[in-house]
Amino acid sequence: MGRRRATGVVLGVGLLVVGAALVWRSGGARRPAPTPVVQMREALVASLPTDTREPPRLSNPAAYLPAQCYAVTQDSPGGRTRNGCFACHQTPRAPNFVEDAEVQTVLSVARSAEENRWTNLVQPPPPVELSDDELLAWVRSNNYVDERGGLRLAAALAHPPAAWDGNGDGQWGGYTPDCWFEPDSEGFDHSPDGAMTGWRAFAYAPFPGMFWPTNGSAGDVFIRLPAAYRRDSTGRESKAVYRVNLAILEASIRRVDVPLPSTDERELGSDLDGDGVLGSATRVAFVWPPKPGRLFGYVGQAAGLDRAREGWPAAGLFPRGTEFLHSLRYLDVEGGQVRMAARMKELRYMRKTRWLTYSDLQLAAEAEAREKMKQPDTLKLVLADVERGVGTGTGWLMQGFIEDARGELRPQNVEETAACIGCHGGVGATTDSTFSFARKLDPGSAWQEGWYHWGRRGLKGIPEPRRADGQGEYAHWLAQVGAGDDYGSNDEVQARFFRRDGTLRPDAVKALTKDISVLLVPSPRRALLLDRATLALVKAQRFERGRDVVVGAPPKVRARLEQDGATGIDEPVLPGWVSPAKTAAR
Repeated sequence: MGRRRATGVVLGVGLLVVGAALVWRSGGARRPAPTPVVQMREALVASLPTDTREPPRLSNPAAYLPAQCYAVTQDSPGGRTRNGCFACHQTPRAPNFVEDAEVQTVLSVARSAEENRWTNLVQPPPPVELSDDELLAWVRSNNYVDERGGLRLAAALAHPPAAWDGNGDGQWGGYTPDCWFEPDSEGFDHSPDGAMTGWRAFAYAPFPGMFWPTNGSAGDVFIRLPAAYRRDSTGRESKAVYRVNLAILEASIRRVDVPLPSTDERELGSDLDGDGVLGSATRVAFVWPPKPGRLFGYVGQAAGLDRAREGWPAAGLFPRGTEFLHSLRYLDVEGGQVRMAARMKELRYMRKTRWLTYSDLQLAAEAEAREKMKQPDTLKLVLADVERGVGTGTGWLMQGFIEDARGELRPQNVEETAACIGCHGGVGATTDSTFSFARKLDPGSAWQEGWYHWGRRGLKGIPEPRRADGQGEYAHWLAQVGAGDDYGSNDEVQARFFRRDGTLRPDAVKALTKDISVLLVPSPRRALLLDRATLALVKAQRFERGRDVVVGAPPKVRARLEQDGATGIDEPVLPGWVSPAKTAAR
C-alpha cells in the first residue's frame, strides 16, 4: 500500500508544526508583521499545552505512518493491483483541503520513512497458550470497571505513578475517563447515581479494512459536546436541548436533513427546518451554503457563545470542545455468536481545542503542500507529552490508553499515541480530522435513530452503505483490494467472498447488501485466534513495532518502500461521498 497514507499524513501536521515551532521559539526578536500563514501556525501551537511544544524522541521517527502504508499494492510487475489506499487517500470535500488522491499511485515518502519498522506484522510474538475457556474468561473480565463499580483507570489516574506523571507534579494533567458505558434507550450515558455524563453512543458503518471485527477488534464511539450545548437558555441541564444540538451537528457533519420530534422553533430562536418561519419543525434541514437572513444556530445556552471562537453549524466542522471516546475490545463468543467483549484493548480520546474556519484550513493545507514540494524528506514533527497527548495540527488533541502486560489500562507513551495522528492529522477521507460521526447510521432507517451502543445491538441486519455510483461500499472495497484486509491475510473472508480467479462471488455480495455482519463478523474460531494474537502483543509490550494482528495467510507487506516509486495503480479510485439531496427548503 506504500504511499497509502504517506503524503496525506505529512501534509496533515508535519511542516505546519515545524513552522509553528520555529515561530514559537523565536521569542521576542523583532520581525515583520506576521503573514496569515504564520498567524495560523502561531495560533495552532498556542492551542497546545505548554509542555507539548518540544518534540519528543521517537525510536521510529515515522511512527505516524500506519503499517497499512507498507502493504503490497501489486502482486508482481504487471500483475493485479491491490488498492486499499483509496479508502483514506482521496479527493476530499471542503473543509478538508488535503488533496491526496495521488497517494494511490506514487510512493512519495521521506527517505527516513522507507524502512518498514512495523515488524510485529511479519514477526509477531507467539500466541498465548490458553484453553478456550481460559481465554473467554479473560476477555469477559472487565478492565475498565472494578468489582465495586468504580472506574479502574480513573482511580489509578487520581494518584498517578511516577512513570505516568510527565511533569512530576503528582497530578494527572490529561483526560481522566468519566464515561460509564451505561447508555439509556437513546444512547445517553449515565453514572451510577443516574446523572448524565454528556457522552452519547452512536452506531456507525465501520470504516473499510482493519477496523472490521473480522480483522481484530470490536469498537464503539461516544461523542460529547461542551456543557453549554447541554443546557437551556437559563443554564439548566436539558436533554431536549442537547438532542436538538446533536441533530444540528449531525446535519452539518453528515450533510443531510435529520428528523426531529415536533419542536417549537420560537422557543429556541432557531429556524431548524429552513422554511424561513419560526414555527414547529420536524427536522433540521441541511442548508449549505447558509441561507442569507436565516435565524439558525446551536440552541439553548450555546446560542450565546462567541461563534468566532467556539464555532457554528458549518458543513463538515465540529464546534470547539467536541470530544470523542472510542474503545477497542476483544471478541467474545457465546452460544456460537461473536460479539463485543467486556475487556478493552485500548481507549482512545480526542478533543477539539481550536475552531478553524474553511479559510484557515485551506490556507494551512496549501502552505503545507508547497513546503512538501520544497522539502520532500522532512518528517512530521510530533508535539506532545505523555499526559495530555499529541496535537494533530488541525485543531485536535489526541490521547490514548492501552493494556499493560497485566491487562490493566495504562496511558500510552508519546510514540504509541503518535501512531493515531497519521490518520487523524490529514488525509482526504476525514471530516474535520475524524471518521466515525460522518458514518453514523441514518436516523430515518436505523434502530433508535442510530443512537445506541453496539453492546445493545450488534451488526447483524444492518444494510451495506452505498457509494454515490450506487455500488455497495464494502463490496467495492473488496474488489479494489482483492482481499478481506489490507495485507491479504484474512483467509476466511477470502473463502467467503472470492472465487478462484479473484473475482467476487455474486451470492456473497448479494447477502452483504442486506447484512454487513456476513463480512464484518468473524467465525468463532477466527475470533479466538485473533484474541490470542492480541494477548501475545499485550504480553510482549512492544507496540512501537505495531499493534495490528493478522491471522491466516502470511501478510503481504514490503520491508522497504521506494521513494517516488510507482505503486502499480494507474488511476486513483474516485471517492464514494454523496452530495446532499435537494429538499423543498433549499
